[in-house]
Amino acid sequence: MLLSIIHRTIYRYSDSARDSVNELRLSPEETARQSPQSCTLEISPPATLTSSRDLFGNLVHSFTVEKDHTQLSVTGRSLVETRSCPHLVYRSHTIPLDRFPADHRDDLPYDFLTESSCVPRDPQTWREALDVKARSSRSWGHLLTNLRNHIFETCTYHEQKVHVMRTATEVQRERIGTCQDFAHLMIAQLRSLKIPARYCSGYLYDSGLDGKKSPELLGAAVTHAWVEALVPDIGWLGIDPTNRCWVDERYVSVASGRDYHDIVPIRGSLLGGGEHRSLDILLQVKAV
Repeated sequence: MLLSIIHRTIYRYSDSARDSVNELRLSPEETARQSPQSCTLEISPPATLTSSRDLFGNLVHSFTVEKDHTQLSVTGRSLVETRSCPHLVYRSHTIPLDRFPADHRDDLPYDFLTESSCVPRDPQTWREALDVKARSSRSWGHLLTNLRNHIFETCTYHEQKVHVMRTATEVQRERIGTCQDFAHLMIAQLRSLKIPARYCSGYLYDSGLDGKKSPELLGAAVTHAWVEALVPDIGWLGIDPTNRCWVDERYVSVASGRDYHDIVPIRGSLLGGGEHRSLDILLQVKAV
């Protein structure tokens, strides 16, 4: 599938702002599931972009707008060819859960096993994950499917117009949230079972939002979040608890980290700007 993505973010300030320092994680990169054909970033007022890698290997662009401005616009345009990997999903259902022996855990990525800002350790999360695991004795694929389905069936999706950061423990208790919340909850459950899990952010194609039929997927109108678990003999395998599905050609990955805090799409600071500020986001993901 060839997907065209336009992601525009506009900040407006009631007073002049200056010395706006920002970092962006908006550029899809080459993976086993995707091949970017093109990717551009447009900044207004104009600014010079520099690139680097963060702790987790994600591509980060940085820029500074020193002069006075009352509006800042960041637009990412990407063309990405995506692929589905159903053979990996099928294979995960043939790998027994005891395939990860304790004496081979020295090679595990411990950054994705320990607690993080949005994914604290919690006894209730661990107990719930154990209950699901007890019903998933057949394979890794069976366990991941049951954890994903459990969140989908026991939690209610609620889109937020104002971003509110919550921990996995809060989501566990309240059973309501966004794709970001459900990703954090599944990561917490996987880590409580000593399974490395990471937070993935990117875009989700929904043919309904492309004007072809009614919307089918939750969280496709904004940047989307899902989970990748480290499965023996396979590697990182993507699961979306918000939509109760495996990650396929409809997903475009941009960055991954321990949780949302590690891979915020746009993060910055500035001087001035006044008391009143607004934010507008336009996202279009279309099949070409």
